[in-house]
Amino acid sequence: MLLWQKMMIGLARSESVTRRMQNSRFMGRFASRFVGGRDGAEGLARARTLREQKLSASLFYLGEYVADPLEIETTSRALAEVAQGLGRSGLDVHLSVDPTQLGAMISWEACRENVTELAREVAANAGAGRDVLMLDMEDSTVTQPTLDLYDHLRSENLPVAVTIQAYLHRTPDDLARLVAGGAMVRLVKGAFAEPGKKAVTGRRDRDDAYRKAIVTLLSPEARERGVYPVFGTHDHRMVAFAEHVAATNGWQRDQWEVEMLLGVRTAYQRELADRGVAVRLYLPFGRDWWPYSIRRVGENPKNLGFVFRSMVGRGA
Repeated sequence: MLLWQKMMIGLARSESVTRRMQNSRFMGRFASRFVGGRDGAEGLARARTLREQKLSASLFYLGEYVADPLEIETTSRALAEVAQGLGRSGLDVHLSVDPTQLGAMISWEACRENVTELAREVAANAGAGRDVLMLDMEDSTVTQPTLDLYDHLRSENLPVAVTIQAYLHRTPDDLARLVAGGAMVRLVKGAFAEPGKKAVTGRRDRDDAYRKAIVTLLSPEARERGVYPVFGTHDHRMVAFAEHVAATNGWQRDQWEVEMLLGVRTAYQRELADRGVAVRLYLPFGRDWWPYSIRRVGENPKNLGFVFRSMVGRGA
């Protein structure tokens, strides 16, 4: 599985493959499965449709590891406009962002300025929903700077949350600190090909790490401190475990949620929402859809079949 992930990451980072795929008329259906639209307007329309299905959304502008100042400005502007659109629509002003989209490739000082401005935009357009700027977590080289960025935004009393990867060896200590501070935390297993000195690598060990983190985030202490856990997983076993721990420790349905990717296990998403579990979908939009979409194949090889069916124009 580790080799497979490395192969897909290689395809995602290849500029020539990206150009070829994004110019292919056969790949549009593949993109529409995992991507909410080509621009902010289409992303907002998709978010409104999801709300009608009892599903919330976190909007993400496609792009990562950006070093071009003009592209950084484009990303900032696109997300600010979406924040305004979400506010006007009465939807959660809930955005996700990679620090490497907003200046971290130039300097963390530049990133902090851009992300702070975006968090202020979220605050200015917030309503009565779950309004927050969610910091995505990338590879382990940026874990600490991302947590530092989170701390800065919290110190400015801005609406911010952070993603934590369960498979990292450092995660128990990071979660203990975040719980003590009453954080909103999105917990994911971790999808980067990290070495054993940084993270657990076996599937069983990853699952065990995720369960332990669930217990931490749904502890009585976490509830008392106002922690809002977000479980980023498509694994029904983990969701069932979270439901059990939440019920045991007195958590209400509106005090935590499950987050999944647009286009992945859609029937299961509807099933959870229909029985009262709060479900949010990670909804990417933008023109640079190939790197993001092929990573979904890296996370689940079963999605490769959909790629082939898209290329030959057959239904999925």
